[in-house]
Amino acid sequence: MIGIEQYQKIQEYKELGLTRTKTSKVLGITYSSVCKYWSMSKEDYAKAAEQERHHMDNYRQYILEQLKLCPQIRDTNIYLKLTEAFPDLQVKRATFYRYMKALREQHGYQRTRTISPREVLPPGYEAQADFGQYKLKDMYGRIVRVYFFCMVLSYSRMKFVYFSPDPFTTKKAIKAHNYAFKYFGGRPQTILYDLDRVYIVSENLGNIIFVPEFEEYVRRVGYSVSLCRPRDPQSKGKIEEVVGYVKQSFLEGRIYTGIDSLNSAALAWLDREGNGRIHTITKKIPREMFMEEQKHLIHVKPYFEVSSTVASFDTSGVIRYKGNRYQVDVGIMDAHKRIRIEDDGEIILFYDTETNELLAKYPATEETGQLFKAEESNIENRVSLALIKQYFAGHEIALEFIQRMEQERPKYFNTHCIRLNRMTKFYTMEQLLEGIQYCIKSNRCNAYELLAYLMYKHGEHIARKFLPTQQYFNHLTRCKEIRREIDG
Repeated sequence: MIGIEQYQKIQEYKELGLTRTKTSKVLGITYSSVCKYWSMSKEDYAKAAEQERHHMDNYRQYILEQLKLCPQIRDTNIYLKLTEAFPDLQVKRATFYRYMKALREQHGYQRTRTISPREVLPPGYEAQADFGQYKLKDMYGRIVRVYFFCMVLSYSRMKFVYFSPDPFTTKKAIKAHNYAFKYFGGRPQTILYDLDRVYIVSENLGNIIFVPEFEEYVRRVGYSVSLCRPRDPQSKGKIEEVVGYVKQSFLEGRIYTGIDSLNSAALAWLDREGNGRIHTITKKIPREMFMEEQKHLIHVKPYFEVSSTVASFDTSGVIRYKGNRYQVDVGIMDAHKRIRIEDDGEIILFYDTETNELLAKYPATEETGQLFKAEESNIENRVSLALIKQYFAGHEIALEFIQRMEQERPKYFNTHCIRLNRMTKFYTMEQLLEGIQYCIKSNRCNAYELLAYLMYKHGEHIARKFLPTQQYFNHLTRCKEIRREIDG
């Protein structure tokens, strides 16, 4: 069916005396279409137009969902999606395009951006997101490449950053979005991205095809997607500025000590520097502007919930979970102790239920019947030795103690390193060196003996803060023995 303007032109040329053939050439429509509407009354045309609109209204909700997902999507792309979702759809493209034009005008989904990127955006309206990567050196001098996800709220310039040891996949990007929305306390109305393969399968002259998993996530969370070309500073200069800021102000010169440590340090840096200093453009502190913007953010629940399970060791000393066996290095801990398992679909974390201490970390897998060993995945064991050597640098007696501890307890040496590293957070250097001197003198060089002596010398209340109940009583027994040996 032709539009109202073309119908009126046909009637106008008819009154002027033009032939149907001439009218067809002037208007650029087929001769048969001119003949169809040549003698049609205004009432008949209005009735036919109403029937056409009523037919398209059957697909109105589906079209609005597509427009909300990505307002700048081309009408052709929506038409192709409609034909795939509704094979029985029978509508001419011209009819569909007229309907889309009216629908966009009615709901404000024009393909051009309604707000210029150079203007000040209203609170809670837009955020921008992008990825970055950087090379760091670890404490052994090896080069480690880290990948990070950034999001910035356009009004307040409130920033968020999340690091990953591996390149971002769609699932990991969704996880980062969940963390960002949790950090901000809600989501904006729209988020601006570039054409990244994590989100977009293909884009050809506006025919956007999203990664299905990401499209489902956006639809469930409820915000709109706006896309721009890569490295387009006029459209997404705010997030490109944040990516560069993270590299120069946070990552430059930093020593890599593990991805968890890096993310913890990043949150502290955001609070202190990234969101706590005056912004060069707004001349205001992002955290203070965020107090206003947060009122306009929409609260969302994370799309991927983390499952939590409590388990115990079996008779062979491993933990069975989802058809696999996981070795968790607990050292001198009670082997019957309960372990909390958290699984987010990518990483499986094992925690001590009493102290909430992270004991092991493994990648999630769909395979079964596998045995995962602690030394293959638990980086903390290897890092702890380097940390305590760095802490006791320059104290020969402490380095001798560590060496003798490795000789005395080779099987549980990593666990004793972790325990000794934890003690450095609760006891002073002088207290630790005094205890180490006692251990060397008594020829019992291990973290168990050292902590028992510290409990004897400086009270039991300090150890109570970080020791599980069973371990506490084990150390308390040895503490009383040391008291009898020294005090008689």
